[in-house]
Amino acid sequence: MVSSEKIIQVIFEAIDELNEQLPKEERLEKSLNKVQFGSGGNIDSLRLVSLMTTLEQKIEEQFGITIAIFDHLASSENDNLFNTVASLADFLVSTMENR
Repeated sequence: MVSSEKIIQVIFEAIDELNEQLPKEERLEKSLNKVQFGSGGNIDSLRLVSLMTTLEQKIEEQFGITIAIFDHLASSENDNLFNTVASLADFLVSTMENR
């Protein structure tokens, strides 16, 4: 069973990696409920792709599970599925447990 806390830690690690590449004023806040991704978020599409790619790699390294996050987003009717760290973590835990 994958814990929410561990997934949140992995998401924050991916955010840290992205933030290293960004100017200070554009860095993402490590917050569970602030809208950061997708509609209403403060990250552009190229940075979002970079973040999700890093996150997919970290999940594979730490859990041995391959997840194509954008495939799930494209097939979802809910475009707010990944807007916050908390909603992204919930999605990832659910997806990983159903594998």
